[in-house]
Amino acid sequence: MKTSVLLLLCLLLTGSLSAQKTVYIPAEFSTAPLNTWSYSKSYQSANFIVFWGNIVGTSPATYSDPNLRFNPQSVCDTLEKIYTKFITELAFCSDAPAKNLGKYKIIIVMNDTWGTNGPSGWAFGGTYGNTIGAMWVHPNATRDGAVISHELTHALQGMISIQENTVGGGYVNYEPAGFFWEAHANYMRTQMYPRFAGDDLPRWMGTQMFHLSSTRHHYGTFKWLYTIQETEGINMVNRLWKESVANEHPLITYRRLKGWTQSQLNDFLYGYAKREVTYDYPVNNFGSIMRASRNALKNSEPHYVWRLYTILTQISASTGRYVVPDVFAPQDYGYNIIPLYTTCSSRNVTVKFKGHTEVNTTAGWRYGFVAANADGTISRYGALTSANEAEISFQMNSNETQLYLVVMGAPTTHTSYVWEPGWPKIKRYPYEIRVANAVPEGYQSNFRAAYKTNGHAHSNGGGWVANSATVASTAYVGPNAIVLGNANISGTARIEGTAWVENATVQNSVVIGGNASVWNGTYSGTANVGENAILSNCTVSGNAIVKGNAMEWGVTFGGSGVTVGGDAEIGSCSTAGVYLQVPHTNNGRTECDGRPATHTSNVDVNTTFTRFTDAQMAFTGTVACPAAAGTLAVAHVAEMVPEVLVYPNPASTVINVNMRNFSAHEDVVLSLYDTEGKVVLNKRVKASPNFTLDAAAERLKPGVYVLKVTGKSAFTKKIVITK
Repeated sequence: MKTSVLLLLCLLLTGSLSAQKTVYIPAEFSTAPLNTWSYSKSYQSANFIVFWGNIVGTSPATYSDPNLRFNPQSVCDTLEKIYTKFITELAFCSDAPAKNLGKYKIIIVMNDTWGTNGPSGWAFGGTYGNTIGAMWVHPNATRDGAVISHELTHALQGMISIQENTVGGGYVNYEPAGFFWEAHANYMRTQMYPRFAGDDLPRWMGTQMFHLSSTRHHYGTFKWLYTIQETEGINMVNRLWKESVANEHPLITYRRLKGWTQSQLNDFLYGYAKREVTYDYPVNNFGSIMRASRNALKNSEPHYVWRLYTILTQISASTGRYVVPDVFAPQDYGYNIIPLYTTCSSRNVTVKFKGHTEVNTTAGWRYGFVAANADGTISRYGALTSANEAEISFQMNSNETQLYLVVMGAPTTHTSYVWEPGWPKIKRYPYEIRVANAVPEGYQSNFRAAYKTNGHAHSNGGGWVANSATVASTAYVGPNAIVLGNANISGTARIEGTAWVENATVQNSVVIGGNASVWNGTYSGTANVGENAILSNCTVSGNAIVKGNAMEWGVTFGGSGVTVGGDAEIGSCSTAGVYLQVPHTNNGRTECDGRPATHTSNVDVNTTFTRFTDAQMAFTGTVACPAAAGTLAVAHVAEMVPEVLVYPNPASTVINVNMRNFSAHEDVVLSLYDTEGKVVLNKRVKASPNFTLDAAAERLKPGVYVLKVTGKSAFTKKIVITK
């Protein structure tokens, strides 16, 4: 008996030891200065090993320099929690014993602790030796999980091509998919820390018309993954990595996995774009977090929300005709959010839409209405429209306080753009609209009223000037422009259009116009800042021109003949030339290289267009403001499309089943099937936007199920119950 017990104990110990992960020492650790590594300058947890250099000694937690001081146990404790979330709960990557992630511990190298030629910098994630994930992080980047959750995702992304997608997929060695590594890493970070869903909104709002994979917002372009997560579960997001093939854009992976046409992919992406109006992302409370972040910016730092809403160019006030400016025209899967302010007491609005298909070979659009509640949450969605020319109408309900038109660029053929192709090489999809019974953003009587306090209308032009600002009588401030903070406008400077100038010094004959946003800095000479340019703490002089969607911080532009536009974010420059892109080998540009407007990098792939005539933009029937509310002027009433959302998914306890736009008191049958097709739940309920399914109360075992919601229409959703 004693022998049997000892044998059993030995077997148990052997099994336990064999299940422990080992440490992989990469070849790079044989080269200075990493060859000074030792286990005395390391710390291990179940899934990680941290290595640091000689600078911080064997006790980094007590090192004298607070910027290099760190507690390796705390670092690993945080990483283990993130690992559990990403691997155990979300199942992004497998750590089964036969997989490399099941064999080896992820390597953490502490930057700036190794001395000369040692790893340095803020934070990076990747792999070592095509064997195991790794990250290289500065001690200050490990104070909480914000940075290391992002970098751990990179390490795990690298593991996909090592152990799970070994046929060339996993978005490796394919430049057009490079954006997805960063977007997905930030997406995963929000799964662990939902508060980061509202991170860096200013850049996102300022570039939402850009193509989805634009490198101007590649860290923030992950919200479409929220839509996938809500409608299908996070496993579909994981599948993009695990089932992608070589040289494939993530959107094409998704299109292929769904068996969709390009048109169906466009429909899905519009379904995501329309949610952006109210940040309609219930899962993990992402939407509420994002709305709070946006509202904080609107209230405290409004210069950061400058491009949130599209300002159309008015063609005719009498006929309600407008055209989208070239700088706002949506690119591939980019979108415009256009608030519409009703001018009719019945609050019904009609829009005639017509796209300029002649600009390129793939021009297409998706568009529709979005109605919001007073608290900024979603009330209703209008029907999706895909025709290049159509009339759509919407009747607002009494509880709805704001109406929006959302327009998305919907290419008929997908284009996978290289990294930094340059603004002129990206397709744009311009359009015109005619609006009845409403005016778009920028043309309402109370435009920017929230910011017109403690100030006055300027005597020369009538624009708003804060009492804290100084504006000379010789300077002009147009009726829709605004000057705030401690701005000082002198000479014959002109602030025109809907320009926003705050805390800046504007002198001489400078013109700041269009929809430009200027915050801090000094602007002199005959410089011209216009269109959608955003300048913060810049110095612009001479006859420099800054236009387009240029976005600049702390740079100096001067001299003669400098033009900065497109989507440029460049360094200081005083060499005459036209700069419409971020310099890169893919667009043939280098910093301040002096290339002229005729250089191939500046030649636009989009042709110019002629605006439509009044006859082309005429309504098909009489559109007028009816005497009684609820009476529509035209028959094209927006149909409210029913939809079902399930969240959170996966879930361990309660699942929310959100039945939207169903008929009032509509009878609905909820049927739940297991993987064998057996009905495990069957309920008849009234359609509700707030129905909950309690997994414990229904005695649902962990596993995969199919939920069928049957009313006047039928919907199926895959749901996952976890422990």
